[in-house]
Parts: sequence; C-alpha cells; structure tokens
Amino acid sequence: MNIVNNYQEQETLRNRIIQRLVASRGKYLSGHEIGTELGISRTAVWKHVEALRREGFRVSSQTNRGYRLDGLPDVISPSAVQAVLKTRCFGKNILHFPILDSTQETASEAARKGAPEGTVVIAEQQRNGRGRRGRTWVSPQGGLWFSLVLRPPLHPQKATIITLAAGVAVAKSIKNLGKLPVMLKWPNDVLVAEKKIAGILGEMVAETDTLHMIILGMGINVNVEKTGLPPELHGTATSLSLELGRKIDRGEFFGNLLENCEVYYDLLLSGGAEPVLKAWRSMPNILGRQVKAETPEGLCLGRAVDIDPQGALLIEDAGGKTSRILAGDIIMVRGEGGRLS
Repeated sequence: MNIVNNYQEQETLRNRIIQRLVASRGKYLSGHEIGTELGISRTAVWKHVEALRREGFRVSSQTNRGYRLDGLPDVISPSAVQAVLKTRCFGKNILHFPILDSTQETASEAARKGAPEGTVVIAEQQRNGRGRRGRTWVSPQGGLWFSLVLRPPLHPQKATIITLAAGVAVAKSIKNLGKLPVMLKWPNDVLVAEKKIAGILGEMVAETDTLHMIILGMGINVNVEKTGLPPELHGTATSLSLELGRKIDRGEFFGNLLENCEVYYDLLLSGGAEPVLKAWRSMPNILGRQVKAETPEGLCLGRAVDIDPQGALLIEDAGGKTSRILAGDIIMVRGEGGRLS
C-alpha cells in the first residue's frame, strides 16, 4: 500500500469537504450533494466528517439536512504559509496531514519517489514520532511535527553539521517570539529555561562517499498543553505557549522557521561548516558547562569546550584530557561551584 498516495488522497478529499462546507456560509450541505461532487458514497462522506471531527473541526449534522461547519481547529494551512513564505525552495511543496505514524517515514517515502529538495511533510499529530536512538517523540495536537527533504551536495562526513544548523534556526525563530532563555544542547536539542522544547533528527541515505539525501525531522512543542505531555516529562519538557503565557500562531512561526532553516542551510553549502559553527557558538549553549556524555563507547565526564569542524563535541576531563564525542546523550551536571556531581 502506498502510504504517501493514500494519505494524500484522503487529505485531498477532506480538504475539499472543508472547502465546500466553508463555502456554504454556515448552511447545511447534504451528504448526497457532497458525495456526488467528490465521486464518493454518502457513507464515505460520513467517515471523512467523523475524521474531521476527531481533528478538531466542529461539524454539526441533522437528518435530511446534512452537515454544517461551525468552527475550525488550530491547524497549519499550507496555502497560508506558502502565501507569505520567502524561501528559495524550503516549503514550496508542503504535504500536510491531520495524523501520521511518523513524518520521517512519510517524507522518506516521498523522497524515494522523487519529491524535490525542500519538500515538507507536516502532521498535526504523530502516532509514533521518531526521536534519536530509536526513542518515541510524543507528538500531540498543538505542536510542529515535520520533516524536510534535503539533497545537499556534501560528503556524508560533513552532513552532520546540518542538524546543528537546524538547531540555530529553531533557536533564532524562538527568540523572535520574545525574551526566552533559549539554549542549544548538543547535538540536536533546543531548551528553554533548561527544559526541552524542540528536538531534531537527521537521517541520511548515503554510500561511502556519496550522500543521496537527508530527511531532517523536527519536533517543536509550540501550543502543547501541560496535559499533552506525559507526567514523567513535566519536569524536563515545556512548550512555547507555557513559557510565554499565550498561544502562538503556528503558521506564522512555521513560516519563519522554514526561512531561518534555509538561511543556515545555504550558509553551510556556500561557506562550509565554520560559519554555521560560529553561529551555533554565538547562541547560548552547553559549552563551558560540566556534562556527562553517555556514548556507545562508555561514559565521559568533563567540561564541554568546543565543537570541531565535523560537528563532534569536545569534552575535557579533570586531568586535561580531551575526548571527541561523535554520538551520545548529554546530561548537564549541576553541582556547587560547577563541580561534577
């Protein structure tokens, strides 16, 4: 089963139903009339309406009268985003879904079928969002859950800088919303008030010396309520709306983020890694902090001192020895006087 085509077909039908209900200006439309126009049965219309209700659309119904749209949910409108988007290619093609298992999987399938660079797959919710190292990313209504198709002309070893560039773009976009204590946590997290607010996942399709594509996934807690986060994350995760005390226009934020992503992506392609690393270092980050790195090779304790040209984190231990960390989980250590604890 072609999941991309199937979801697109279902999304197209639902969008057309919404458009017809909006155009009816609050009047009832019969299921027969909608079905005839779309070439589907009244039962199929009912199933689509039920799906729309689950997504937050307020649709009332009456026997022998049909359906009426009473209210719209807070959803991303691709057409509204593209109308104001000032990018070269990012977001020129947006595949929007009410719910997906994973935007990474759908974007990867679309890319294999020839989706152009800059294609975005975005979902209002994910059933099984992917995080680093096989973890699940909780993706309730109100966040930004999307994946970006990239085809950079880079050697695979240099492509890891892309996730750092994306982190800078996210932090810049958050700073545009107000004075929030944003911090970049190597390799792919963005924190506010030292709580996780965004995560980034880059998955490559490459051979030894050839990079075919990268699917860059981002999950950002924008208007996620505290009740939308699992209890075990209440002390370590937050959202933009919780920190700012107001709802965020997700479409506007999304458009600004895509523009920032393209700026730093283009900076990487034109200037190499150093301009991106300079931008990363200029943001509040974990450098200078005492950290514990849980790596495939074991535990590493020390002070985060820099990032090298390949994007690896350099950690200096108490004896002055520097370790190069290519992958791992970083825990910031709190203790009196900055001592490890």
